[in-house]
Amino acid sequence: MRIFAIPIVKNRLVYYCHSTLPTTSRLTKLVHWSNKKWDELGNAKEDTWKKKLHDKGNDMMNRLDYQEWFLKGIPTKEHIEKLPGKVIAYHPSDVTADDVEHNLKLILDKHLPYHQKYMKYSAYWVPVSCTFVVVPLIPNIPLAYNLFRLYSHYKAYKGAQYLEHLIDDGILQYQTSLDIDNYVHGDYLAHPEAIVFPDNLIKTFKTTSKLDLHMFDGDLPGVLNKQAIADLAQKCQTPSLELELLRARKQILATIFLSQHQIKK
Repeated sequence: MRIFAIPIVKNRLVYYCHSTLPTTSRLTKLVHWSNKKWDELGNAKEDTWKKKLHDKGNDMMNRLDYQEWFLKGIPTKEHIEKLPGKVIAYHPSDVTADDVEHNLKLILDKHLPYHQKYMKYSAYWVPVSCTFVVVPLIPNIPLAYNLFRLYSHYKAYKGAQYLEHLIDDGILQYQTSLDIDNYVHGDYLAHPEAIVFPDNLIKTFKTTSKLDLHMFDGDLPGVLNKQAIADLAQKCQTPSLELELLRARKQILATIFLSQHQIKK
């Protein structure tokens, strides 16, 4: 089990947990099965309801807080067959261990009560959403969504609990990573207020007042670029790291853009 702390811009760290610890959870196996079935929907023909449902679902998942995805990636303590005696959090050399730990504690302060609260709300809505059955052949979308959010909140909450245990008991240890330094050059990254967005993006937002995360797919000066993310994921032998960093990157850039351009239509 490893944790990576990767800056997208200065003072904006993204965390990713890579775990291969054996678990005893049947729920995890069920989720893996459902993920496989979900991916099969993406192979459906264009313009079919299955393909449209898959695309809409992916857009919705990409809008979920990237910190929630990080916490969901941390295994549930009770399901780990053998608890590790040490977990390493790798970070670039221009970020201190104290900064990483402080930032992780801020994430816990925000997300522990949040996911505990909304886990209960999602559970309350499951019986109600069970009634949304119109035609047997059409999936119950409200039920599927509530079950997904219930699991997501539960997994993030349990991940946050285990992360808190790792920090409090001194099991989480911090180490600079040469691999991160080789692909993430801190002197190149800009502060959020110094990021310059393309004029066409600003013009589109002024015209429509709509902000789509896909608008932030491109590379920008001062921002960790997509090639560096792909190379780092390959070097660290963690393919999912690329997906999580790209998702977080778009969310962070969207937040920075909105803070810079509070434009009324």
